[in-house]
Parts: sequence; structure tokens; C-alpha cells
Amino acid sequence: MNVESAEARPLTPATPLSRLGAFLIDVVLQCVVLPVPIIGIFASVVYGLVKDALPFFDGQSIGKRAMGIRAVRQDTGAKLTGDYATAIVRQVSLYIPLFDIVDALMVLSADGRRFGDRWAGTRVVQEKPS
Repeated sequence: MNVESAEARPLTPATPLSRLGAFLIDVVLQCVVLPVPIIGIFASVVYGLVKDALPFFDGQSIGKRAMGIRAVRQDTGAKLTGDYATAIVRQVSLYIPLFDIVDALMVLSADGRRFGDRWAGTRVVQEKPS
């Protein structure tokens, strides 16, 4: 199922495997900073919540960039660059114990959207080739 963006480019949904790869890369990066006293925990949680809105990464987490995928607005296909509220809403469900497992499995649903994506009005798509 393709979705049209604001620029009328077809957007192809990301595969569950590419989403898992991006998630694992981001988790490893978050774990690397954890041992740094006080600031490590803060940096890890903040990155985890806003990683899809960071302007210096063009609204793409490091893991998503490595896997060639991106979170976008469901209705317009627009990047989440600078849209911190939407990025946080997407990620909150992954911080709820046990619910995070159910949420993560939602990428296997027919439309491939987690609860976080549904709540935030987003989807994860393949990045267009340059």
C-alpha cells in the first residue's frame, strides 16, 4: 500500500525488519551513553523520545537513517523535523512496561503502524532514493 505525500511522491511503508534494525541501532546508541553519570540517563531518555524530530538529523533517528527509513506525518507525508510533540507521542508507548511489547508487535499488522504511530498520526516509510 503506497501513500501519497504533500509533494505527490509515492511513499512505501518500511518493512518490519528495517524498523527492527533501526530500533536496535538506536537502542545500542542509547545504551552507550548510559554509563555517563547523570547526563547519560538524561541524554538516553531525551534522544529516545525526540530522535525523529531532531533538525540536525533532518528529522530522522540515527537508526532510521542507517536503515533508509523515516517517520512521516500520515496525512501529508511531511518529515517530523522540529515537531517534538509528535515525536514524543510516537515514542511514549515504548516506555510503558509490557505494553511496549504489544506496541512493537503492531508493526506486523496490516498497515504496519504501532499504537505510537496511530496516536501521533504518523507512519514509517522507506526513504526515497537520492
